[in-house]
Amino acid sequence: MSHHIVPFSVFEQMIQGGRCADTPQVLYRYLDISEEYAERLSINDAMSLHQRVFNVLLDTVCDTSLAIYWRETCLDMLYRPLANLKRLIITYQDAKSYFKLEHDLRTLSHYFLSSLQQEGDETR
Repeated sequence: MSHHIVPFSVFEQMIQGGRCADTPQVLYRYLDISEEYAERLSINDAMSLHQRVFNVLLDTVCDTSLAIYWRETCLDMLYRPLANLKRLIITYQDAKSYFKLEHDLRTLSHYFLSSLQQEGDETR
């Protein structure tokens, strides 16, 4: 099996566009690559990378034009960049930024989950 190097931004476009909704392994690979790459970066750069990944996933979760199961898969994986960010907290500002992301996730996932429930009620 040959390994092709896929630019990071291509992974992000595929995820955000829902083009790999039938292949969650692409999402898992994106997360693995981001974590491997972050290990070689400075703490600040690693934090920026994990925040970028978090934002890609959160934006995907909130995109109502995408398939529900794809949005759910991305929601289920949001813990990974968030956990990586939590491990890198050093300063008060780091903690403040982290808790803002956590708050954003709680707020937006609440709306996402209620929209799922409404869609489920409509199909009955």
